[in-house]
Amino acid sequence: MPTVREHYDFAIIGMGIGGLTLGALLARHGKKVVILEQHEVPGGYGHSFHQGGFSFCAELHYVWDCGPGERVYQMLRKLDLEDQVTFTRLNPDGFDRIVGPGVDYTIGSGFDREQRRLAERFPEHAGGLARYFSIVSTIHRQLYDLPIGFDWRTVFGHPRRYSHIIKYIRWTLQDLFDQLDFPLALRLILAGQSAIFWMPPRDLSLLVQAGGVGSYDQGAYYPAQSFLHVMKSLLRRVREQPGCLAKLKTEVTGIEVAGKHCRAVMTAAGERFTADQFLFDADAQLSLDLIGREHFPAHFLRKLQYEYGPSVVSVYLGLQDLDLRQYGFGDHNIFWHPDVDLNRVYDEQLADRIPERPYFFCNSPTLRPHDASLAPPGGSQLVLVAPCRYEFFKQLRQRGEDLYQQAKQQYADAILGVVESEFVPGLSRHIVQRVVGSPLTNEHFVRAPHGNCYSTPLDPRHVNLNRLNYKSPFPNLYYVGASSCLPGFATIIHFACMLYERLTGDRVYK
Repeated sequence: MPTVREHYDFAIIGMGIGGLTLGALLARHGKKVVILEQHEVPGGYGHSFHQGGFSFCAELHYVWDCGPGERVYQMLRKLDLEDQVTFTRLNPDGFDRIVGPGVDYTIGSGFDREQRRLAERFPEHAGGLARYFSIVSTIHRQLYDLPIGFDWRTVFGHPRRYSHIIKYIRWTLQDLFDQLDFPLALRLILAGQSAIFWMPPRDLSLLVQAGGVGSYDQGAYYPAQSFLHVMKSLLRRVREQPGCLAKLKTEVTGIEVAGKHCRAVMTAAGERFTADQFLFDADAQLSLDLIGREHFPAHFLRKLQYEYGPSVVSVYLGLQDLDLRQYGFGDHNIFWHPDVDLNRVYDEQLADRIPERPYFFCNSPTLRPHDASLAPPGGSQLVLVAPCRYEFFKQLRQRGEDLYQQAKQQYADAILGVVESEFVPGLSRHIVQRVVGSPLTNEHFVRAPHGNCYSTPLDPRHVNLNRLNYKSPFPNLYYVGASSCLPGFATIIHFACMLYERLTGDRVYK
């Protein structure tokens, strides 16, 4: 028989940033909360791991909406954490460097500034650039004006308020590029931050492009301590409230349903937690296995029949006695492209082979404000990420563990070969720690199906007015996370704050 625990107001499955935000806010509001996580550390893709004196953040690299008065700050202020969890703004004059054949351009904040700079470089496209930035900024503003749980009635019921969402909801970024007749070099600059979406222009939803680059336009940030500090601070807020419980290394194996309501969660250890309301901070398709497909109506099953987006190979390097500043590195990110045609880059990258010269995104967390845990004395970090196909690695593992492990290292070698030839000659002599993750690594540690980074592909077919939101078929079960909103640290926090306001009537945003 399962061990019955005391009853809770809210049971939260998963300690990603959405679950942690909701757990901390609800606990602070006086609700009895239990939050359960299968991994040994909190944070989902924002968790950190340790290797040889280095502390690496798994997948978060830089974020938005963290400045004074912005949404993340308001959430932290609600929790009395705004002085303990702080963020440093990356250089507004240049936080993303786009590098490719014939292109080396550093993107900064301020659409007006970027429009002028690019018009000087591409004078014959000055008018098109004005139109591009006007469209993107308007879409961004309208997206953040949407309420939680919006649908087609919300949008089409206010045609002037959401005019650009209505007009461009089926557009890709390439549709706009083609209409404006931009050359490949300009397209690469404008779409060069594709690592925040892992989609080429021909597939990427224009709404997603506007949401992301519009947010970074207002400021790019990095935690003054570490992402681990952010996650632990939120978790501490749950644990310090009377009657609340937070458990790591606790796998949820089922959700019990009685009638039309969820009743309890069961764990692999034989525990049973009952609650009034349930929050699901995991990929929404996983709820089908935990509850049982037979409990879901057909129309909702169709809503959950989404595909998964690309995954990545991640290379985490611990370096010794190497000053990366001497090689052009700083607090900015570098996006390196082997071809000026970004669509062609992705064709090569997502083929079932290791690219000879992979496309990748990289940065050095130790060149940003950080605490001492990120590296030992004299040490530094370099983190590199490249999109890839999950199926390529899955098939290799099915053929043999040695083949799979060898391919991981060969992929990393190909990335590092580009770094040594293009940026840091002799880099390999300074590597003292090297950790390589694949899509299967992501799938194992954070239970991301197919090792996906952002749940669904961020294309118009998946980003539309029928996309899953917080509502489930059960009146006391709510979804939170990348599959139920749009991905991103600040985006999911914003979604969680709006859901908290909807559930409690208490305000986070002033």
